[in-house]
Amino acid sequence: MDRALPIYGLVLALSLGAVDAVPAQGANGTWQSTPASVLKSALRNVVAAQDTYRAGHTTFATSVEALRLNPGSEVRIQILAVTQNSWRARATHRARPGRSCVVFVGRSAGAEAPRTDGDGEMAGEERVPLCDRME
Repeated sequence: MDRALPIYGLVLALSLGAVDAVPAQGANGTWQSTPASVLKSALRNVVAAQDTYRAGHTTFATSVEALRLNPGSEVRIQILAVTQNSWRARATHRARPGRSCVVFVGRSAGAEAPRTDGDGEMAGEERVPLCDRME
């Protein structure tokens, strides 16, 4: 029975999508960031910065500048909407025009979650960036 445990662990990891967590690798086997991974990381930083900002200001920031974030020259982050209890943001990468990643926190009455630019996918889980396919 003890020999079966690693196989069950592998089956569980595959069924939970752990394969998607494998980083992109270049031809020489080194890790390389992709535009989607860079955008997701940038939006996770926005989530954390908004949490910190709200703790000190009782409201969310309406701009990336107010959050004091510098996503780099290849990335553009937009705060799309802010209410007392919610915000939505989009990130784009210079290498993938027409493609984006989106994230939101809280729900605003009458407003749907943000959609990606290319595939039109609607972000479904609060605080979790969702990206267009970026082949």
